[in-house]
Amino acid sequence: MTTLFTPLKEIIIILAIYLLGEVTVYLLDSTFPGSVVGMLFLLGALHLKWIKVDDIRLVSSTLLAYMPLFFIPAGVSVMTTYTLMDGFYWQIILITMFATLIVMVVTAKSVQFFIQRAS
Repeated sequence: MTTLFTPLKEIIIILAIYLLGEVTVYLLDSTFPGSVVGMLFLLGALHLKWIKVDDIRLVSSTLLAYMPLFFIPAGVSVMTTYTLMDGFYWQIILITMFATLIVMVVTAKSVQFFIQRAS
């Protein structure tokens, strides 16, 4: 049974790592997104077992369940600025197809690598 402090602790862990990523990007004066750096820090902390999956399971599962909602602002932004894409439709379609193919191949190779590594 979870208490009130369990989700609060998980939120603090996730937000602290996010803040660490943002501060790192700020201090390095980088244009790289701080949220991505924070996710890399979280991946490293999970891999090194500094943080256990159970330490963030409840909140991360909830965030993943509602993840499609986080894409609504980006979709609305694309719909409201569609005139900027005028004349570039074929390029956008080709880039989208190429990027999708790259993501599929990298995901498949990563899964194969980790399955072979686990066995």
